[in-house]
Amino acid sequence: MARRLPSLNSLRVFEVAARRLNFTRAAEELHVTNAAVSHQIKLLEDELGIELFQRKNNVLSLTEAGELYFPRIKEGFKIFQQATDMLLNGNNVLLRVGVPPSFGSKWLVPRLYRFINKHPHIRVEIVSEQDRNYSNCDISIDFRRTQFADFKIESFISTEVFPVCSPQLGMNLKSPTDLSRYTLLHEIRSMNDADYPSWEAWFAALGVAHNNARQGPLFTLALMAMQAAIDGHGIALGQSLLVEYDIAAGRLMRPFHLDSPLRLNYFLIYATDMVENPAFQAFHQWLLDEVKS
Repeated sequence: MARRLPSLNSLRVFEVAARRLNFTRAAEELHVTNAAVSHQIKLLEDELGIELFQRKNNVLSLTEAGELYFPRIKEGFKIFQQATDMLLNGNNVLLRVGVPPSFGSKWLVPRLYRFINKHPHIRVEIVSEQDRNYSNCDISIDFRRTQFADFKIESFISTEVFPVCSPQLGMNLKSPTDLSRYTLLHEIRSMNDADYPSWEAWFAALGVAHNNARQGPLFTLALMAMQAAIDGHGIALGQSLLVEYDIAAGRLMRPFHLDSPLRLNYFLIYATDMVENPAFQAFHQWLLDEVKS
């Protein structure tokens, strides 16, 4: 006689909590309270008669049983998602692509028509939330190198980072020392992430002193900082990949033609089992071809 399966809701909460290893993050993803996550995990553990999580020194981790259970539950939900996608999309194959909003808008989307024309049967869904969930995407492009079990991180593309501003403002800039007289525009991530290009790092790499390198407006997205620069509100640090069209169109300019001391690397992140997916194979190869072209 087959055992009764645990509730689908409890299993879903377990899958998210095990992937995040943080009940608060799991609650945010599921749009429920921390208490609701804890309650569902307890119900599941009581029903199974096995502890799935353990906490040591305030760090949450899976027990040995949880480690065995998680990949199978994760695969089950992936199969549910694929079955639903096939049902709702008819003959089209859905491929979810996670990408930072600014990179998606300025690099991926302007090129995407070439992939769509070449593979009309593959329906691409672009996911661009700030807090992207790699497990909910078939492939992600990101500058973060967070390592997850059963995921591969592959080097993709590197971009220069340099000051950009409106042509009107740029006419008055002769050398980096002139920047002390102007407003610097910042992405919030550059203030909190040592690996993300910042004005402080740019000045330090050039050996230029600047006492107010952390002063100026803050923007969540690079797109916002670039728009502020286009509108003449200050000077931003622009990624070459993201500002090439605006420079070509005359909306932005690169005031200093110096060797850029800063670069930002992007990576392709995907579950190892995706390599057997034909839609993934097509999109992955197309991305690599785009970088070469």
